[in-house]
Amino acid sequence: MPFKPRNVRIHITDGQTPPPPPPRPKTADKKIAPPAIAGAGVACLDYVFFSRRPAWGGTAEVEDFLVQGGGLVGTALVACARLGARCQIYSYLSNDETGTQVAAGLARERIRLNGVVAVPGGVSPFSLIHVDSVSGDRTIFHRPAAGVEKAAVPDLEGIAGCQAVLVDDYYPKLALAAARKARENGIPVIADAAVNPVRNEELMRQVSVLIAPVSVAGRLKNTQELEDALDAFRSLGPETVVFTLGPEGWVFSGPTGRGRGSAFTVLVRDTTGAGDAFHGAFAYAVARGWDVERSAEFAGAVAAIKCTRPGGRDGLPSLEQVLAFLGKYGRLDWSGLDA
Repeated sequence: MPFKPRNVRIHITDGQTPPPPPPRPKTADKKIAPPAIAGAGVACLDYVFFSRRPAWGGTAEVEDFLVQGGGLVGTALVACARLGARCQIYSYLSNDETGTQVAAGLARERIRLNGVVAVPGGVSPFSLIHVDSVSGDRTIFHRPAAGVEKAAVPDLEGIAGCQAVLVDDYYPKLALAAARKARENGIPVIADAAVNPVRNEELMRQVSVLIAPVSVAGRLKNTQELEDALDAFRSLGPETVVFTLGPEGWVFSGPTGRGRGSAFTVLVRDTTGAGDAFHGAFAYAVARGWDVERSAEFAGAVAAIKCTRPGGRDGLPSLEQVLAFLGKYGRLDWSGLDA
């Protein structure tokens, strides 16, 4: 049965063909049609608390606490929606209180939930996240989903109308099915890799752009090792590979060559969701047809702005905010782009 949280219309299917999307409100901007972006992966609930990092076995005062949606693809799609994209998610949730809150948070962002399969008797995923109130660095303790092992892959026909598809490797069967559907329709696939892509070679063959934290590639000691790792991951199938380097920025290798960008300097409040924001913004840029260098700088700006506020989603900016930020601090020329 579908979730029914108060004041939010939510429909979660059992894998059947979804109904047509609801009409979106008219906007004054008619120049650029908003891109359609789908995501297949995890959406969870984050319990985020802020404190100084105590000594092991010690005690620290909790200075702030919040509860909001999280997850790799879940937060990446919220980033896309804030930028103005029309979004749909394919995932699994149980009919528990956690699943209800996750679904409600996505619905408030106008993300279509028709591709979310309800799993009776299962357990929806959640994370406990400690944020160091001094540095903004976070540590995640994750409770994975349970009971979804035999759940059917939802109907993926809605992917055919998208300009980009996001996948993560949390639900491998779902990710592979969504990536294949996208590539069958000539749609670029942007992948978030939480584990070494070598373990997901079948999925990697369907990926257009792989974005991963450099830690996924191992402990790289110098520039040559970094370049070798980019080449190794590209050899698995992705046309473009991007490594995020945290405060050091990002590097990429693609059909037109290599590149590197510096992270933007901001007052960091919380790094939770920064990588997800980068993925979502990069997918939005791909859907707009931008090249890798521009897409990466745009994604870096979205991630930086997000880090100025607590939680993985509260700081996700609008397109107008990002372009204003890039107009001041971007290395590329952003003056010709309209929100």
